[in-house]
Amino acid sequence: MKRYYAERKGLLKEPPQITLAELRKYFKKTYNFFNGKKYFENATEGIRKNPRSSNTELLSSPSMSPAPDVYFLTRLNNSQIWPICKYCEYCENYEYDGYYEGYTEEILFTVIEILYDHIASYDYQSDKLDTAGPKAEYAEHINNILRLYGDGYYLEPTNGFITYLPNEALKEQLSYSGEDIPEPVLSRLSTATKMYYRFDSNMEEKKKAINILADILEKNRENLKDSLNQEYDVNKNEHDKMIFEIVNRFNIRHDRDNQLTEYKKDIWYDWMMQYYSSVIITYYKLEKAIASSRF
Repeated sequence: MKRYYAERKGLLKEPPQITLAELRKYFKKTYNFFNGKKYFENATEGIRKNPRSSNTELLSSPSMSPAPDVYFLTRLNNSQIWPICKYCEYCENYEYDGYYEGYTEEILFTVIEILYDHIASYDYQSDKLDTAGPKAEYAEHINNILRLYGDGYYLEPTNGFITYLPNEALKEQLSYSGEDIPEPVLSRLSTATKMYYRFDSNMEEKKKAINILADILEKNRENLKDSLNQEYDVNKNEHDKMIFEIVNRFNIRHDRDNQLTEYKKDIWYDWMMQYYSSVIITYYKLEKAIASSRF
């Protein structure tokens, strides 16, 4: 979002903190905006050969198959999710009242994430479905209102999960595209990231996420020693000890009597998660650089 004069000069007041009711209202307006642009057409109706007629051949089935109300019911175990809003100039439908005003925080955040997964625009001239552009635009608009709610929240633009508003360094780590990391490692890293940083994750889920990252490193343990020791002369076991002593002594992987358990997990888990994520990303970047230098 562009920073205008007052913000650049530090003249703005602290942003207002909005209530859940206000967040729901602003969400509805944001949803209507994208619905008006037909960005949820592929999700709810599918793409038709003639977009002006409901009787023409379907080019693709709705991504929220078999129907949006069923889709949300099976994801949230709640029948009062769809339709989202009352009649508006974009929805063009008088039949439904809509349920958005009754959304709890957990339901609203989950609906926002689901819409992110399904938003898309179809270009009939090029016969292509674009997801990247709409997802980025949707995340930007949603984040403009999420940051004002509570202590501030953030829809990660690459993976589409909601977390507490991160600092800039963590934002960069969360949005890492993974171009240096092979599948299925990237999939496991993404799973762990979502498990850890989701707004409703508990301490046990955070612990499991750290474990996933530790297991990734464990499978590359010997190569990791060599890669981290390529450019400076440090005993390779020094790195190894630091990396694995954390999970082996702080009651992450093992449940033994000699484990350290009395520490501020809410603080140290954050450090462990960011540390292991950084080590994994660094390792695969180094592996790629080392491989390139051989040619």
